[in-house]
Amino acid sequence: MKMMKRFIGIALIAAAGIVAASCNGHHDEEETLNTGAYVLNNGAWGENNASISRYDPATKVVSPRAFQTANGAGLGDLGQDMITFGEKLFIAVNGSKVVFVTDRDLKILGTITASVAGNQLSPRYLCNGGGKVYVTYYEGYLGEIDPTSSTVRVTPVGPNPEGLVYYGGKIYVANSGGYLYPEYNNTVSVVDAATFKETSTITVNVNPSGMALVEKTIFVYSFGNYADVQPKVQKIDPATSKVTDLGYTSPSGIAACDSYLYVLCGGYDENWNPLPGTVYKYDVDAGKDLGNFVTDGTTMPNAYSISYSTGHLWVGCSDYKTNGDVYLFDVYTGKQVDKFDSQGLNPIKVIE
Repeated sequence: MKMMKRFIGIALIAAAGIVAASCNGHHDEEETLNTGAYVLNNGAWGENNASISRYDPATKVVSPRAFQTANGAGLGDLGQDMITFGEKLFIAVNGSKVVFVTDRDLKILGTITASVAGNQLSPRYLCNGGGKVYVTYYEGYLGEIDPTSSTVRVTPVGPNPEGLVYYGGKIYVANSGGYLYPEYNNTVSVVDAATFKETSTITVNVNPSGMALVEKTIFVYSFGNYADVQPKVQKIDPATSKVTDLGYTSPSGIAACDSYLYVLCGGYDENWNPLPGTVYKYDVDAGKDLGNFVTDGTTMPNAYSISYSTGHLWVGCSDYKTNGDVYLFDVYTGKQVDKFDSQGLNPIKVIE
């Protein structure tokens, strides 16, 4: 059942209520902050409890339920991803099958939905490039959003696509085949942005999930088949489509900054107890691992997600039952800057 955690969340009920003041001394306010970072809390499958908190690194103030405060309504079921595009935010809510477009104060400017043959599609991950916003739909489609008109068109890719990147006029889409257990997919679709058609596929490890772009190199991590095929991190040369394995085990997330890739590894022991997360730093130009990114001995139990933004690396931790914690690191020193309650279940993405 571990695979279901990674694809659509865990149907566990979060602890009721919002913690007014966390035990680590942070001050939590009801009003939305106009500065700082946005923390997307995935929520639990079917519980309709996705949320966005605001965090100010300068004051260490956390504002819970910022989206709800701005709009008078909750985010919905399973907040999956969010990105910025100019002064707008795009927020993919998988279970509610909608992409919200908001301003920087999280006020809704519009909603985007897509359907094929009368069936509404479920958005997963987002990226931007070439003046467009792209979104994967779990039913087997890639969407292209015009950020000015908020209109969307779709094209078929592989089964159950997850992460994606834009590079050189092409969109690369990881096709997980997550609903095809035990015969997962093992391809990355290459879609030409001009024609918006799949032109080729690249074979990668079984069950590819997240992707990242570092300079001219594309990275993808995969979960394997939870049996004899192990998880991997691989790099793709977009010029040749050559795929090379990196030496990381149990990857659960990747993030890119400058010429470095950060790899979150964790997983479970033989009794399915979660292992502490470790973040490794990979020098893309030199093509080598630089070891543990964290330099001050900080441990991160129940590591769940990793994000990069504006000189910060964020690691979200979750036990799938109670509010998650977010660890904030200086990306240049590898030292912990802060740790705070995300004020929601399963913190999955942080942006600034």
